[in-house]
Amino acid sequence: MSSGSFYKNLIDESLICGRCGNCRSDCPVYQEIGWESAAPRAKISLARELFARQGDAKISAEYAKRITQCTMCGACTRACAARIDLQTLWKDLRTKLVTEGKAPEAYNAMAGNLKTRKNISNFANTTRLDWAEDLDEVPDYLDQEQGAEIVYFVGCVSSFFPRAAQVPVAMVQLLEKAEVSFTTLGPEEWCCGFPLLAAGHGDEIAEFARHNVEKVRSLGAKTLVTGCASCYHVWSHVYPEILGESLGFRLVHATEMLFDLINEGKLVPNELDKTVTYHDPCDLGRNSGVIQAPRAIINSIPGVKFIEMATYGEESTCCGGGGNLQGADQGLAEAIARKRIQEAAATRASIVVSACQQCEQMLEKAARTEKLPVQVMDVAELLLMSVEG
Repeated sequence: MSSGSFYKNLIDESLICGRCGNCRSDCPVYQEIGWESAAPRAKISLARELFARQGDAKISAEYAKRITQCTMCGACTRACAARIDLQTLWKDLRTKLVTEGKAPEAYNAMAGNLKTRKNISNFANTTRLDWAEDLDEVPDYLDQEQGAEIVYFVGCVSSFFPRAAQVPVAMVQLLEKAEVSFTTLGPEEWCCGFPLLAAGHGDEIAEFARHNVEKVRSLGAKTLVTGCASCYHVWSHVYPEILGESLGFRLVHATEMLFDLINEGKLVPNELDKTVTYHDPCDLGRNSGVIQAPRAIINSIPGVKFIEMATYGEESTCCGGGGNLQGADQGLAEAIARKRIQEAAATRASIVVSACQQCEQMLEKAARTEKLPVQVMDVAELLLMSVEG
């Protein structure tokens, strides 16, 4: 992004804010901190002062902190009466942080790690399929099988974090039961690039987009499926814009594919006597519109009693795990997660289900911290539990 278009976007977006305050009531950060300076409208006002009136003004340390205290959940954008694209504004402000050297060290470290290792972990990318060792038998076709109809894009969290690794294990078992022709990119799968966007290094995502798309195309796959909410959002909303062309293959979230397989009779859920609630990942529900598929899967399981939380769908409260908030303010991220798990516990469900591995990790830790008798799992894990029952 050129400096001219960068500042023009900041000025255009900040000037049309009417300071109505609609964004405050939905912002998880403001709800936790309580200071006006943490509210979206205050951040917009500061942007107006900095850029609309002063052009090259420098960002103070305090304002830099407020910019990073954001999960980029999209609740403010949805609530904005002026229809300001606040998520783009926050990304632009984070780019300015990087330019001025005011970004948290964790942001720069993550960006450097991604450029070096192509994933968010400290492990070499060649170990991306290590999670498959938890399978009873690792399929020969799991690593870049030419001609497979579907490529399963696993994502960094599921590939490198032990608890989340149970999600791709469940997905593989479900796809095998349904006799689906699929493969993965194996060590050629790179991070989708979302952490770069959230860290103000958005210009560097193009390399990741081109690599991942070209690898899927080279296998001749007709469909790409991902179980990560942020991966899905980036593939569906960011990659086509970056590349300036269609992907050339169908893109679905895992919940959409699994529900199709249930409808086709390829997966048959058995009775499960459980009370379940569902947490909508921000990047899947509010930001990408995939709301019904995970609920349809849950409701397809005989015996399951499904109860919605107080906030759900497009109005769902964030888990605290988005926008690289953990790298900027881990305590704040965990406080937001604790509030959300309490909302889940209020339903008296014994199982909290989601469709995002980062959400699941945040909520599971919050449940342990709050000593709540709830189990947190992915939709794929719940479905597998039913299919095997």
